[in-house]
Amino acid sequence: MKYIGDGPYCYANAISMLLSSIGEDISPSQIEVLSGVGLSANTRGGDSFWFDNLGTTPDIGISKALRILGFDCIERSKRESEPIPLEELSEVLKHGPAVLGPLDMSHLSYLPFDAPLGDHFVFAFGINEEEIQLHDPAGYPHVSLPLDHLKSAWKAERIGYRRGHYRYWTAPKRIHHPTEEEIYNQALGFFRFCYQKTERVAQDENRIIGRDAISSFARKIRSGEVSDDEFSHMVFFLFQLGARRALDFAAFFDSHNAELACLKRKQARQFGQCHTLAVRREYDDLADMLEQLGTVEEDFRIALCE
Repeated sequence: MKYIGDGPYCYANAISMLLSSIGEDISPSQIEVLSGVGLSANTRGGDSFWFDNLGTTPDIGISKALRILGFDCIERSKRESEPIPLEELSEVLKHGPAVLGPLDMSHLSYLPFDAPLGDHFVFAFGINEEEIQLHDPAGYPHVSLPLDHLKSAWKAERIGYRRGHYRYWTAPKRIHHPTEEEIYNQALGFFRFCYQKTERVAQDENRIIGRDAISSFARKIRSGEVSDDEFSHMVFFLFQLGARRALDFAAFFDSHNAELACLKRKQARQFGQCHTLAVRREYDDLADMLEQLGTVEEDFRIALCE
């Protein structure tokens, strides 16, 4: 069964909009998968837990997905000491739209709620002396953001993975029409690289990854020591995003590897059950389901990499 609906796919949606500006119809689901971000699991910053890997980040994943799909794209960022490039951005937007990110979501003043710290990506298409015009993939088309708020958001000082400040992508151009087989083979190599680099980084930084990270998270859940922030992270982001990503990975593997597709569909069902149990605060059952999910994650890693 195919899922069609909302989900926190901000960078994939933004890049899909960017490609549509040159007449290319590439689904956010395909971009999300090819970014490789949603593979594996790890602990970050103490007890913070995420279903992603240490081999890539959204900004790196965007550029990798574009290359796999056969596109070239201008990508720019600024050094730590440089000011916000408003004149440069204004000139860019005269010729076409741009994707900006990562942004610190807490500075996006058009949101009708107090957003917490979090990374975000938006599609920009116009600017004047006071504000920038955006499509925000989180559900806010044609919104405007004052330039002083843009400066704080786009500088992304509190986003840990950022490389420099004020990163953007613009002027995509198709340079190659890869076959489905070429896309699959390049993606498979990249996915394996993500797992391999995750293992190397985890060893160097003493990080917990994969099934071990999921088991560690399950033990914490079973203890019942779940803060309000952790509860919100689970029920508004973690599991729903995991379920959608798993379904999209399954669809990607369908025509090439039935075993990997089956494992990802199994994970999708487990993510959905995790969300349901988290909302109900049935923490013992949630911990049990997480342990099962961790086993499937290890099965997937082995099937993909070994």
